[in-house]
Amino acid sequence: MTRSTAEAVRGARGLLLDVDDTIVDTRAAMVEAGARAAAAVWPGPADRHHALAQRYYDDPEGWFPRYASGDVPFAAMRAGRLAEVATAFDLDLPETAHRTFEQAFAPAFREAQRLFPDVPGLLAAAEAAGLAVALLTNSALAPTTVKLEALGLTERFEVVVTTDTLGFGKPDARVYLEACRLMALEPGEVVCVGDSLEWDVLGARAAGLRAVWLDREGRGTSEAVPVVTHLGELEAALDPRFGPARDAR
Repeated sequence: MTRSTAEAVRGARGLLLDVDDTIVDTRAAMVEAGARAAAAVWPGPADRHHALAQRYYDDPEGWFPRYASGDVPFAAMRAGRLAEVATAFDLDLPETAHRTFEQAFAPAFREAQRLFPDVPGLLAAAEAAGLAVALLTNSALAPTTVKLEALGLTERFEVVVTTDTLGFGKPDARVYLEACRLMALEPGEVVCVGDSLEWDVLGARAAGLRAVWLDREGRGTSEAVPVVTHLGELEAALDPRFGPARDAR
């Protein structure tokens, strides 16, 4: 835990957590499910399916950011990613490819959900410190619900803000403020935590929230922001001595 991390959470009354690749290992789940779905569309050597799925996850044409900004619908985003994969690997794209992919992807994705092992400790520490905890994700409500149901977390979070909430997502300042409103907290009382420097830290700070960047891969940044490489560091900072319990307001 760094001094800047401790300062970021001191006196905070709420945590606003990202979902994908912050509390849930979405990268692994999407690649695992994507490989099975790719096999349904393009039967062939198994090693190719993993490469196709990785390309789908990497999304080099930026379909997901376009969806998050409200420019394209969810289904169009997914179809666009699949079409890009087909082009990149010089594969024919059957007319039913998108439907076949999604039908195979859905059950595999639910089955592949994994919570990062450092999440339960953080949630317990936040509860002990009297902090409200909410989720803010650029994913849609339906896949977010799948993740929470698969992990038994549906009842854990009263506030879950997805792109469906306002029609767009991070880094638009309005989604952070909407999350704070639903938490009944002022932006300056809330710490946003996530793996995206742009969406979970810089965007949150621009909206008036505090923020901590989760840099699991140790990429580093020149930005002057609080950084942790493991949620256990944030857990250590959430000692009740750093601020009053939320119900003491």
